[in-house]
This record gives sequence, C-alpha cells and structure tokens, in this order.
Amino acid sequence: GINAEYGCPAHTCPSPAESPVAIRRSNSDTKNKKRKPVSLSDVTSSQFARHLHSVDFELMAKVELHEYFTYFCRKKDPKYHLLTQHLDNWIHNWNRVSSWVTSEILRDESPRQRASKIERLIDIAKQLKSIFSFNVLYAFVTGFNHSSVQRLKKTWEHVKSSSQTSLNDLEELMTNVENFSQYRRHQNKVPRTVCSVPLLSLILRDIEFLNVNSPKLKNGLWNFGKLRLIKNKISEFERYKLIRPQTHAQTDDDILHFCRNLSSIPPKSFYDISLEREPKDIPKPARPVSVSSLSSVATSSSS
Repeated sequence: GINAEYGCPAHTCPSPAESPVAIRRSNSDTKNKKRKPVSLSDVTSSQFARHLHSVDFELMAKVELHEYFTYFCRKKDPKYHLLTQHLDNWIHNWNRVSSWVTSEILRDESPRQRASKIERLIDIAKQLKSIFSFNVLYAFVTGFNHSSVQRLKKTWEHVKSSSQTSLNDLEELMTNVENFSQYRRHQNKVPRTVCSVPLLSLILRDIEFLNVNSPKLKNGLWNFGKLRLIKNKISEFERYKLIRPQTHAQTDDDILHFCRNLSSIPPKSFYDISLEREPKDIPKPARPVSVSSLSSVATSSSS
C-alpha cells in the first residue's frame, strides 16, 4: 500500500525554488557544531533510508532544466561542464552511494560479519523501495552486484535465504532488461501525490535516445521537433520536484551529514580487498600415480 506519510497533495506543495528540503537545525551555527559520530549500527533501516532519500531529493531539486540539455553537449565542448554543476552533483551522489554499499560489505573481515552487513543493507534497500526512492535503490542494487562482492561465495552462504529472496526481488524490479520495463511499470503505478525520486540514469538514457535517434537536418538547420520531444521528456521529470519528502521533522543533522559524506574504499582497491577477504580457490593437484602402479597396469593388460 501507499504510505501517505511520504507525500502531500500536489496543490499544497510549494515549488522547489520556494521550499528546499526542510532540515531541522539548531540555533547555533551548524558549521561550528561538533558532529556526533554516526555509524550504520546506530541508525534503524527506516531512518537511514529516509535520510538517504532526503539527500537525494535535495540534489535532484536543484537540477535546472537546461542542465539536462547541456549534459550531452559536453563531449563537443568541455566548457559546458560549468553549466551542469547540480546535475553532476546528483550523479556524483549516486556513485558515492553505490561505492559505499560495496565498501561496507568489504570492510568486515569474517564471512559471517559480511553476511550480517549484507542483510542490513538489504533491509535498507527494501525501505528505499517502500518510500519510492528508486534512484538510491538502484545505487544499492549496483553496489550488491559489484564483482568484488558477488565472488564472495563463503559470505553469501551465510546470508539468510529470506534476505537473498528480497534482494532477488529488488534486482528484478531494477533490471535493465527490456529498457527497465519492470521499473517503468512500477513507477507508473506510484500516485503523483507522493514524493518519488526517479532513476537518474534512465532519465539521461531517454534524453540521449531522443537526441541521437531524432533525424538530423541538413545545412545546419535546427530540428525544433527534436528539441520539443526532448523538452517534453524533461518536463515529465520536472514534476518530481513538486512534492518533497514529508520527513523533514524526523531528520537528524548528524545522520544527514553522514549520508552526505559517505566514506568509501577507493573503487580501484575493491577487487584486491575482495581477494584478501576470500582468496581464490587453488585447484588441488591430481593424485600422483606411481611408476610401479603404471607398470602393473601394463603387465595385466599384456597378459
């Protein structure tokens, strides 16, 4: 069912420019405030999902319409990077969350510890699905499916079957098979009166498809039909900014700070650390056959 806690009627929601994500602040200067250390074990799965959702929405709401257009001009002219700062920040956050999920699993040394961490992260992913935070959910699924995590056979043997089933369901929802058809169907069922953060990579993919496959005009003329299609597609995504998360009263500064600054192992080190955690199985050599046994076989066959 839909939880009305996470949305509000469209007509009561001010525009994103007028109402950025509200965050509880103390009267003191938050920059000078001494942060309380936060770890994954300190926060419930529901709390953590809500804060990740708020951070992701905050970044999405700042992306301006022209940034989607400009993003695909950067290959031709690097100066366009200066015009896509907010979109780049949103993309960077997705990569940060995905790397953090993989890092959290690899940090633990024993298979049972890693299995317990995977189960906890799956619980958070389920909460992300329940509040329609699809972009962060996809980052979690990507982090689970990194080769350095998938190869940890001993670890996955300790993961509860119920958790593995839940992960399989999430992977099936976010699979890119048939152009993300499962996700598209699920997303279309989400009422427009609740806050939802769509899949960023799919937004960019759809726009690029229109940009590349629309017919090009000769003599350097502008294809206004193509531009209109792209503008309409972008406008579809703009509506997601209109309904902000109704969780600001339940947010915590320290948890928000933690979610904005997730610490990860350098991705280039993932596989080496994975090998340290679970070295490759060295194939056992075949049992050596003695010369005497070979001669006895030859003798028996000749007789």
